[in-house]
Formats: sequence, structure tokens, C-alpha cells
Amino acid sequence: MGSVMGGRSVRQLGEFAKRCIFSGAMTQAASIGLGSILANRYELVAKIARGDMGDVFEARDRVDGSKVAVKVLRAEYLSDEPMRRRFRREGAVLKALQHPAIVRLLELGIAEDGVVFLVTEYVEGETLTERLSKGPLSIAEADALVDAVCDGLGAAHAHGVLHGDLKPANVVWPREGVPRLVDFGASKVLGLDRLTATGEISGTPAYMAPEMLAGKADVDRRIDVYAFGVVLYEALSGQRPFDDGHVGRLMMKIDAGDHLPIDVVADVPATLARVIERAMHRIKDDRYADMIDLKTAWHGARHA
Repeated sequence: MGSVMGGRSVRQLGEFAKRCIFSGAMTQAASIGLGSILANRYELVAKIARGDMGDVFEARDRVDGSKVAVKVLRAEYLSDEPMRRRFRREGAVLKALQHPAIVRLLELGIAEDGVVFLVTEYVEGETLTERLSKGPLSIAEADALVDAVCDGLGAAHAHGVLHGDLKPANVVWPREGVPRLVDFGASKVLGLDRLTATGEISGTPAYMAPEMLAGKADVDRRIDVYAFGVVLYEALSGQRPFDDGHVGRLMMKIDAGDHLPIDVVADVPATLARVIERAMHRIKDDRYADMIDLKTAWHGARHA
């Protein structure tokens, strides 16, 4: 049986969280692993993924026996204020967003030993990355992806929230139901967040819009439109439009829009190819204004 990690948890990270983070109480956090029990309730039974900020585990809720997903902020970041802020932001965002295409938050907590964690519903299925390892999506599967992601991100945008790190690994394809968006750790809230040329840039470069890579301050929902265009390109072709092991060269290709048209590398109708190319246009004013416009254009092209 694993160790019990703390005796109580709270849904809001406040002064208690600060005291734990800046005290020696966090020393046990490094030992978090399979068998550990968070807040006398969530037993970690399997590791699912490793993200930028934390590790994601399958866990058993010892209160009702249900299966949940637990994301734990890694020990090395407990004294890192920007990372703690991003982690808390993800919890706050998920709490505010209630949509079938967005993974549902169950608890945002901190144990007495300083372990910070998020508990979400457990989605049985595979990530889009795992799905694409078996080959590109069919057009019908892409229809389902477009509907779910555009609706989910549309709801997030309506709340002033940008995902900021949309990529195949952050889309879970369940065995039943619609695809779900996960990992809002790089999210941005319009009116509050400002990126500058010298500010922090978080995300995955291969899916980031040119204005994000350049550190522009005036980012908006079109960064997610762009990222989804790149995801669609990869989903239907099986390859990324921009791919280079050297980050500098990769950024130059993205900035120049230097990629092969999708209908050159995959059997995709020209009408859909034009939708994807517009979504991932290097100039943001030439993209779709929002996810609803992209979804409308996609279905218009499908039935043209």
C-alpha cells in the first residue's frame, strides 16, 4: 500500500497553498508515484502521461470506487511561481468551462505536504496522437473531430479563454462519445494575459501560430484556429506541415508558411484543402475569425 499524502484538501489554492509551497512540508512530494494516495482519497494506480508541468495518473477514488485522472504538479516546480500559477490557472479554467468536448474538472486541491493536484473525469480511449500512429483519419472521422474541437474551443473562447497548446496529444478520442480537449495548462485569458517579445512563451512550436512564436502581444482566438488547422493537416495526411529537428529552422518555416499543400501529400478534396490552408494561414487576418467560422466552412466544403 502506498503512502497517504496529506490529511485534507481544498478546492481553492489560497494562503494554505502558499504556506505549504514555501515551507519544508513539500519534501515528500518527490516520492509521489504509483500507490500514493492524495488527500486520503485518490489512489494512483497507473501513469498515463507526462506533461510540461505535471504527471498524469489513472487513479481510484476510494470514496465511491470510480476511476478518475489526477494531474500532479511535479516536485521541481513547487517553488516555481510561474509554473504554480499556470497549474492553478488550468484548474480555474476547467472549473469555469462546462462542455461535452472539454474534460470535466472534479477537484482542484493541495495536500498538507504541499502536493498540488487536479482531478478530472477519466476518459476511456486514446489520444489523437495514439490514433494517428495507426494511420490518418478518414474524412468522416475528421468531421467528428471538427465538430467537437470547434464546439469545445468555441465555448472556451466565449468565456475569454484561449487553449494556447492545441495538438494531437491534447485531444482524447474516447471509445464512446465525442473527442475531448485536455490540458489547458498553457491557456490564456483575454484581457488578462499579455505576451511580449521578452515574455514567457508556452506551447508546442510545431503547432504555434507565427505571432505566438514572435512573442506578439495581441494574440487572440485565431491562435487556436491556426493550431487546429495544423492538427487537421496532420490528422488527414499523417504528417506535420512543419517538421524540423532544429527549433530555429522550424520557426523560420512556420513564419514563412513553408509547407507542401495538404492535397499534394494526401488524398484530400481540394475544397477541404482550402479550408485547412486558410485556417493555418501565416497571416492571422487571412484566417477564419473564430472556430465557428471554421466549422461552417468545413461543412460547407463537405457538402459543396
